[in-house]
Amino acid sequence: MRADLAPGNVFPDLRLPEHTGEELTLSGIAGAQPLVLCFVRGWWCPKEQVRLRTLVDMQEELQREYGRVAVVTVDPPSVNGAFRAGLGAGFPFLSDEARRVAAELDLLEETDGKHRPFLPFTFLLDSRRVVRGVWCGFWFRGNPTPEELRQGLRAITRDEQPTFEPQRVWREGAEPTAERVWIKEDDQGREIQRGRHEGPVPGVGEPLGGEGVDGRPWLVHRVEGDELHLRKEGEPDRSPLVRHHVTAPR
Repeated sequence: MRADLAPGNVFPDLRLPEHTGEELTLSGIAGAQPLVLCFVRGWWCPKEQVRLRTLVDMQEELQREYGRVAVVTVDPPSVNGAFRAGLGAGFPFLSDEARRVAAELDLLEETDGKHRPFLPFTFLLDSRRVVRGVWCGFWFRGNPTPEELRQGLRAITRDEQPTFEPQRVWREGAEPTAERVWIKEDDQGREIQRGRHEGPVPGVGEPLGGEGVDGRPWLVHRVEGDELHLRKEGEPDRSPLVRHHVTAPR
């Protein structure tokens, strides 16, 4: 493994084709959210099938808290597509068929001359692609357990979202930030969520961040230094109906 892939460093923003052939970047997949990044031997490895089924079982849990997952293999996109569909995975499988990334990052499994696959590394990245955890599953027990991923993601959320302790933040306010962020607030100005903002600063009244689950757009309410405070436009949704996506029990 290349020395700079250690915790505390920014992971390279890889660009590779997914199963459809479309090229994706890690930053595009993550969307400024934490990312579980898995380098996988391939469909033919029974250990990797178990490893990925564990991630599939966790995928809705991860997405509920805005986490993302990405898998990289040395298989061609068509094989990745079949493997992904068979697992029921809803996250992208990227293809490094030429082993370019594997060689650049020094992640090739050198003892397998037949397949020349990736070593089964898992990287946990925060919303800035900073490495927060690294696991090597050459022996299957070296892979992170679901609980280790949960604890790692919990630590990231605690660091990045002041409302991890919501009542304290609503009472005392959050510490000022050293970078430009957007902050979603309720109608009373209580913080709900924040994230890093890149690009031009929109003006007051301009949309930012899409729509909420009730269909109301997020608009810039005010700008204070490097903080873009967002609130929803229009009348609050007072319907008793729940508009969040609900998953039926399995």
